[in-house]
Amino acid sequence: MKNRSEQLVYELGNKIAIGEITPGEVLPKIEELSEIYGVSRTVVREAFKSLSAMGLIRSNQRAGTIVQPRSYWQWWNIDLLTWVLEDENNKDLLLHLTEVRLGLEPVAAALAATRATDQDLYNITNAFQRLEQTIGDEKAWASADYDFHESILQASYNDIMINTIRVLRRALIISREKTISAAKEITESPYDTPTIEVLDRHRSIYDAILARDEQLASQKMTDLILRVKRILENIYENHS
Repeated sequence: MKNRSEQLVYELGNKIAIGEITPGEVLPKIEELSEIYGVSRTVVREAFKSLSAMGLIRSNQRAGTIVQPRSYWQWWNIDLLTWVLEDENNKDLLLHLTEVRLGLEPVAAALAATRATDQDLYNITNAFQRLEQTIGDEKAWASADYDFHESILQASYNDIMINTIRVLRRALIISREKTISAAKEITESPYDTPTIEVLDRHRSIYDAILARDEQLASQKMTDLILRVKRILENIYENHS
């Protein structure tokens, strides 16, 4: 259960995230918000501190508290990502997230090909074998697929990249329910569904890493994510 400050952060943050309160707009004064939401001024100040830490607002003695442009927002904050993903009109965020994946995961695969220990290769092999065993079972596949990508990520031994991609995946999981109905209307799903064809795409990444071929590992991961990007673009084009 949220306390009053957390609830106010949600109320204001969500309105900013979905565009109900727009960048450049000046928020009401602390005294006004205190009356509007029936909370103390201290609660409003605490909420402002949290929203400022997310990059959503900035305070200026002359201008007041102003909503920041989206480029200033701390997009790796999972609360912010959740709020934006709840907006049905924000159709481009999943595509943007996938583009960021495209810049990171191929590098992680290449690093895994060069840095993976014997134990890492064992973990990657075990995860891939689980994928093979879950063909046709979407729920089991989703779990095995996460473990497969996670095992590759761990083998990159790049802590910053590991943390960034993990947050990214959490956001992608949240967004899955928001786009799955649209995805069902086309012949391909933007998610890694449990079919032999998609398994083979993963196998090519697995084989490249085991062969210590960093260029091939990067290329095969790029191919996998480009497929997701292409399908998402088709979804948004058909629903624009």
